[in-house]
Amino acid sequence: MSTSLMLSGNGDLDSTKVADISSTAEKNDFDGLWFGETTLHDASVLAAVAACVTERIQLGTSIVNVFTRTPGQLAMMGATINQLSNGRFTLGLGVSSAAIVQNWHGQRFEKPVQRLDETVKLLRHYFSGERFSYQGVFCSPTNAILRSKSSPKIALAALNDRMIKRAGTLADRVILNLYPTERIAHAIELVGEGKRSQEKKGRPALSVMLYADVLGDDEKGLEAAKDLVAFYASSPAYSALFSIIGFEAEAKAMMEAWKAKNRETVRRIVTRQMIDQVMVLGTVHDLRERVKLYHESGVDDVLISPSPFREFESNVNEVLTHYF
Repeated sequence: MSTSLMLSGNGDLDSTKVADISSTAEKNDFDGLWFGETTLHDASVLAAVAACVTERIQLGTSIVNVFTRTPGQLAMMGATINQLSNGRFTLGLGVSSAAIVQNWHGQRFEKPVQRLDETVKLLRHYFSGERFSYQGVFCSPTNAILRSKSSPKIALAALNDRMIKRAGTLADRVILNLYPTERIAHAIELVGEGKRSQEKKGRPALSVMLYADVLGDDEKGLEAAKDLVAFYASSPAYSALFSIIGFEAEAKAMMEAWKAKNRETVRRIVTRQMIDQVMVLGTVHDLRERVKLYHESGVDDVLISPSPFREFESNVNEVLTHYF
């Protein structure tokens, strides 16, 4: 069982501080260090920085999307960072959302599951080191070869049952987010089904991203936690997850408020029960207890993600210096 630190893609942190954070994470016995990506920082650059200042800690992206880089670019990126880190890198991929892909990047958000499937298949071809041609729906490389012999592991972010099972067939690791401890056994079964369908010898590693605000359970923290849940509630996929875990009425009301562009109403709908189900608001001790529950439930690696919605750098430093 592992415990890792994750720097959220929404966290407004000066990139020049990543080297110190990375070396401190290794010194303070975190098992891994993962980098998110939305609209602030390039996760691959930050992972490369971390690779150059660490020796032991595992590194990964959680996640980069499969729409805004070609499979060939992703292959080169993954192989390069894996070489820099001497084999410690995992290329974490996902489909992201229409808000990021279509609105921010201006790319069409079409057939995301099919796109993810094709990208992983192409990455396996690239990482084989053999020359290949492939006729795909989205990419059709001809006579392509990646001469680098440094092949990273592949992780896939998954949310709904279909995608969790599919990730179990394709990836070396499955990454869940905002996923309650009570549903981990269900996720493990889905991953196992995917493994069996491909006749794999062992199931992929299972990770959970766990948002944590450890600066105190006060009014400011509660409002920041509402902001985090409300942010995710704008995504149909996360809205569906909230419904599945027992908050169907709240999920529906939040989505309607988002469509009406009434963010304050979205925030008011978020309850303390919702917050406690999907993240940690409190102290480092509370965080340790939740991580323990995830490990006991069968999660291999908990990716602690200090909340970016309240004093992000302070949250990072609190986890970094006091967790162990």
